[in-house]
Amino acid sequence: MNKLKRCGIIFLSCMTLSTATTTVFTANTIIAEAHSGRTDANGGHRDNKNKSGLGSYHYHCNGHPAHLHTNGVCPYAVGGQTDNSSAGNSSTAAAEAPSITYDLMNSYSRVFDPDYYYNTYPDLQTAIGTDKLALFTHFYNSGMAEGRKGCAEFDVNVYKENNTDLQTAFGSDLRKYYEHYMNTGWAEGRTH
Repeated sequence: MNKLKRCGIIFLSCMTLSTATTTVFTANTIIAEAHSGRTDANGGHRDNKNKSGLGSYHYHCNGHPAHLHTNGVCPYAVGGQTDNSSAGNSSTAAAEAPSITYDLMNSYSRVFDPDYYYNTYPDLQTAIGTDKLALFTHFYNSGMAEGRKGCAEFDVNVYKENNTDLQTAFGSDLRKYYEHYMNTGWAEGRTH
């Protein structure tokens, strides 16, 4: 009888384990398509070797090349949605804004050169001086929206005018044009 009980328990255990189903909740699922096991809860990851040229932290979303999520927004997101929130989310911009660091500044090297920015804008020479991170902070927080040239090699207004396909997607949001150029336009060889 004891042996029969034992066989019954083993049989039921095997049946339970073999028929278990996996439940996956997709409401807040983030799809990270690169570097399996190394992404964080937001789908991004650190790249200590900086192979992407985007700095130490970047994302891979929906098959797009490595890119940044400026202010928490994926440049490939439709309608400006953040990669990890819904339209009903009312979090503040301050909570979403990344810290201004040298790594972030270096990730903008295709569109920002602190020496050029300083020498081109006399108003910044007086207000900010030669502090490279302070100059980048101005460029990041105000200069891009104003359409200022951050370096000699890239003019956002020329880029916007020469790439009419982007005007439909980005309208007058100049920051999006800077980001597009850094993330894909440069690699595509788009006129700038």
